Amino acid sequence: MKPSAEEQPFTLSLTLQDGYGFSVDFGEDGVPPLLTDEPAPLGAGRGPNPTRLLAAAVGSCLGASLLFCLRKSRVEVMGLRTSVEGVPTVLASE
Repeated sequence: MKPSAEEQPFTLSLTLQDGYGFSVDFGEDGVPPLLTDEPAPLGAGRGPNPTRLLAAAVGSCLGASLLFCLRKSRVEVMGLRTSVEGVPTVLASE
């Protein structure tokens, strides 16, 4: 059985722009690069930081899974909003 597009290996690349800002190239036609950055005082806050990107990925995945199940059950979905709440934790080094 041939793997689906979702199961194919992928590579994305991150290039340091300045400070703590990175340009993320997803390697897909039509998908523009995404600027990530850390909030002050480390970065300039010019884009989402990795913690927020991870939260967005989890929320998107769960929302898409719910949508798939509802549509598979022939439930008409007029809209869907997913919220993710998180608390960043800084681990102290010993």
